[in-house]
Amino acid sequence: MTDTLGTTGGRPSVRIERRYPHPIEKVWRAVTEPEHLSSWFPSPVELELRPGGPMRFAAFAEGEGGTGRVTTVEPPHRFEFRWGAEEIRIELSESGAETVVVLTHVFDDRPLGASLAAGWGACLAGLAAVVAGEPLPAPSREIDRHEELVRLLGLDQPVLTEADGQWTATFDRQLTCPADVAWRLFLGRAEAPATGAELRPAGAPGGVLGTVTAVEAERLLAFDVAAGEPGDRVRVELVAGSGHGARLVLTVQGADPAERTAAVERWGEGAVEHIARQAARWAHTEEGAGVSAL
Repeated sequence: MTDTLGTTGGRPSVRIERRYPHPIEKVWRAVTEPEHLSSWFPSPVELELRPGGPMRFAAFAEGEGGTGRVTTVEPPHRFEFRWGAEEIRIELSESGAETVVVLTHVFDDRPLGASLAAGWGACLAGLAAVVAGEPLPAPSREIDRHEELVRLLGLDQPVLTEADGQWTATFDRQLTCPADVAWRLFLGRAEAPATGAELRPAGAPGGVLGTVTAVEAERLLAFDVAAGEPGDRVRVELVAGSGHGARLVLTVQGADPAERTAAVERWGEGAVEHIARQAARWAHTEEGAGVSAL
């Protein structure tokens, strides 16, 4: 089992490789014939199996479906198509008595890489069942695999930039909970402080993180960092993400280069990753009961 995140034609791409103990012709039918493809693919599919052939994807639990077009058909080795603006390539090769399947998905939004890889991993587990003539595995959001892939693919690391005497560290983290849950995990159960008020960590109300400069419930919180905390300004945004949940985008800025490493640790591991771990715990419960705040 191999999952990687790279680039294809300058765009982000995930590459998923699996092996199946079946003849390549049998696997080819399962990845190209609509009645089989629809069993393991994210949505039911209609297609004309020829270059230029139209494709239609029905709406499904985590997406709106849409249309596409077949771009390459080379039986029994290569099947490529577009799904909207995204590109998907399925390559088959023989390795002894096994068929190696490599699925590559080219997209634009790199932070969604772990969600895509986890989702395709679940789909290819379904492909294994289809080829073997076995019942499909029970649907799963693959929460633990998603979090593992975030680390394996390096999506827990910030983007660091410098300009005009300021450094910026931006964490863009796909979560496994909705925005309202992530908001509570950051602030606790209390209402968000008003603009101009002190922001205090829920787990240590005697401390002060900073002074709030902007707030929109369940969407945006910005504050000037308190003395003793690394960095000068922090901005936390909750935006639309994948089917796993909301995305947390935390940006910390500062002028002192000596504070940058401490800021990455404090607001990355200390805030973003803490919330991500708590979100994963929440996702394993029915209502998130008993999950503590930051």
